Amino acid sequence: MKLQEQTEQLKQEVLIRMPAPIVETFQKDIVKLKNDRLKEHALQVGDTVSNSILRNIEGHEIDLKSIHTSNFLILNFYRGGWCPYCNMELREYERLKGQFNSIKANIVGISAELPQQGAKTHAKNALTYPILTDVDATFMKKMGIVFTLSEQAKKDFVGFGVDFSNIHGNEDYQLPVPAIYVIDKEFKILFIHFEEDYMTRLEPSKLLTILKNKTI
Repeated sequence: MKLQEQTEQLKQEVLIRMPAPIVETFQKDIVKLKNDRLKEHALQVGDTVSNSILRNIEGHEIDLKSIHTSNFLILNFYRGGWCPYCNMELREYERLKGQFNSIKANIVGISAELPQQGAKTHAKNALTYPILTDVDATFMKKMGIVFTLSEQAKKDFVGFGVDFSNIHGNEDYQLPVPAIYVIDKEFKILFIHFEEDYMTRLEPSKLLTILKNKTI
């Protein structure tokens, strides 16, 4: 089953199971993100990404340049290991990792969850590509893909048992919009998929086809 089929099935199940007021809150927040035009203010194709310092799942500092060892680097900005849509996406990139590598494209997952949380995400999804922590979402803020949860959404997440102070190590309540950025050797952005609706993701096999056409 393709990723988009998996996420659509989960979405329908969630909409049936989740209380209507909570669904309404999340839908309103998605609309607000679109109205705020966050997508337009984020870095765009042709812009250059900074070589930022992140942390690996062991907690060690690592810069993007040290892992950008091929023609393309796919930056998968995900919300966290608590997000089932993100886990589905991370696993699908793992499934296709060999095919991406064959066209000289490497993959890295990036979130604001602390290294110990990232390690759990890495293990439970049986990933073999790097999962990195962007402490306090510093790098993602430079990318322009971060937003702050609404007050009602904060309460709803608490009700779900999602403790962001424990997950992020701060009380900023900031998350990235799920986004895929592909950069070349010079850190120039070649491709973007930016999706305000966290329940909808780019099909990784589609990205694979796009990058095959870009391979020299």
